[in-house]
Amino acid sequence: MPTLTGRERLTLTALCDTFVPQAAGGGHWLWERVLRVVEDLPDPEAFARLKLLLGALDQPLVNLALSGRPRPFASLDHAARVSLLRGWAESRIQARRAGFQALKRLVCVPCYAAPPANGRHRIWDETGYPGPLPMPDSARTHRRLSSVAIDGDTTLEADAVIIGSGAGGGVVAGVLAQQGWDVVVLEKGENLGSADYSHVELDGLRRGYLDGGLVMTRSGSLPILAGSCVGGGTAINWTTCFPLRAETREQWARASGLDLFTSDRFELALARVSERIGVNTDNSIPGPRDLVLERGLKALGWPVGVIPRNAVGCPGIRECGYCGYGCRHGAKQGTDATYLRDAVECGARLIERCEARTVLREAGRACGVDAVVRPSGGGSFRLTVRSRVVISAAGALHTPALLARSGLRNRHIGRRLFLHPVTAVMGRFDERIEPWTGCQQTRYTDHFAFRNGGYGALMETGAVHFALPASAYGWESPESHRADMAQLAHTGLVGILLRDRDPGRVVTGKDGRPRAVYELSAFDEANLRTAMLGAAEILAAAGAREIFTLQQPPARVRPSESGWRERYRAAVERRLGGCRMGMISFHQMGTAPMAATPEAGVVDERGECFELPGLFVADASLFPLSSGVNPMLTIMALADCVARGMGVRGQRSGIGE
Repeated sequence: MPTLTGRERLTLTALCDTFVPQAAGGGHWLWERVLRVVEDLPDPEAFARLKLLLGALDQPLVNLALSGRPRPFASLDHAARVSLLRGWAESRIQARRAGFQALKRLVCVPCYAAPPANGRHRIWDETGYPGPLPMPDSARTHRRLSSVAIDGDTTLEADAVIIGSGAGGGVVAGVLAQQGWDVVVLEKGENLGSADYSHVELDGLRRGYLDGGLVMTRSGSLPILAGSCVGGGTAINWTTCFPLRAETREQWARASGLDLFTSDRFELALARVSERIGVNTDNSIPGPRDLVLERGLKALGWPVGVIPRNAVGCPGIRECGYCGYGCRHGAKQGTDATYLRDAVECGARLIERCEARTVLREAGRACGVDAVVRPSGGGSFRLTVRSRVVISAAGALHTPALLARSGLRNRHIGRRLFLHPVTAVMGRFDERIEPWTGCQQTRYTDHFAFRNGGYGALMETGAVHFALPASAYGWESPESHRADMAQLAHTGLVGILLRDRDPGRVVTGKDGRPRAVYELSAFDEANLRTAMLGAAEILAAAGAREIFTLQQPPARVRPSESGWRERYRAAVERRLGGCRMGMISFHQMGTAPMAATPEAGVVDERGECFELPGLFVADASLFPLSSGVNPMLTIMALADCVARGMGVRGQRSGIGE
């Protein structure tokens, strides 16, 4: 990886002092932390884009139009730097807006998401945010799964090699191992136990999320969060367990030409996985954040539902808001606590820090995987796993890249990327909400969902610590941004999960890395607008004294003032789309869809690739369309179907014949 030049470092230092001046809680420690994040960027293309941004800010003539002074960014005074960044943030040119958003996230998230090395963060104390809670004694009883150490170039033999250990791969591993298969599971991320969860946000992002939580769409309009550790997304997600709606199943059946989604077989798979991961509503205890949502919905007479969760014995309101960075108590029933544990107990071999490069083939069939293992102590080793079948469960970004690197050419590979874009409308309340507390999600409404031909938005909440607002809040000045952050304890939200109709795509670069190309269509943007207007009504009905959006600049209104709805609507509509607002993707789907024919999809009803027998897919890539609900349960049910379709060892439905 190339390094920053001296001038680029000078510009980056000036950016840190502009976004978060020392007086606002920044300082030299922030510059050093941001530099470490930059030096650890895993994607060379992202590093190259950063160098271009820093180079543009160093050009005097580029800065003249926005600051009125023909000087490099680092030579401008503070007011001129703020003015220049505002010019980028609200530019008519999307590339500048995207650059601003990327730089804001790069500086503000490392600042607020971890304390300085010499103590607590000043703003944490001001808001009453406790930071990471003391490690409970129970964390020591929930140990890492046993794994196989790779300390040199290695070749293994197995019946099945599974790439990924999340909602898809974990289920396949558990089902096959219990049916007598010799299974090897390859996981790109770390093997973490409960005692490894520090609950410092920056550390949690680095260790539990894909590329340290730094993935974003190629335009920079949408950050992408995906799990990357043993258990995948099921280890760090928010435990929401919605089944796929009947209307959506029918849409999927029509789009794919398959009756699987409307069949008893799929219904039985949903029931099996729900039982194994302990889906229930007894642990859906609302904290203040969810009670705000419920209060507003009931005041309006809109439907409110209880969210089923795969958590058993949640420890309480204070602790549960942290489980997006891993559950210390073993209450979350992800695959690391259920199916993977079943698999390991049946003899499956788990290998962490292992990235599959290509699928091997022989006589026209998949016959194994070529991979690289990067142990925590440094270095890298080649791992070859020879197997009867290969199952890709690497997620909707990395599965299509693996297929492309392996020479598959089906035109649908990577072509239907759905992201469930998420934003939120925030409300400021007189009482303390402490949105970092409480179970992650316990209440929802589908009042705006599945309206427009089956599309629209679910409304939920989610635990909010400091990383998400640092990334998503609008930035008008360092003072205004910090003032918004300082009010976090009194802030509630209505989260908006958009069911997107119109997909983007995943492209695989010459370096073999996947990159997401995605922008909201006019259709999806219209549904988002409707949901944002509805979210403001919920917050107003719940008693918010101020409402603001995650736009640049934010739409801000006070419900106590006359005409607030008209002003809010006008402001929202001016600032939609194209890097003008804070959005994020927690769910990636659809890049190797299941279909009846190779003209309509990548794999058949059994999950097997049309183009390469013996290669199966078992993750959210299978989705023909977006799900419209949190997808974990659907992924697990499809993976169950794929695994059971292979049969027991020795009776494998023709596999290998």
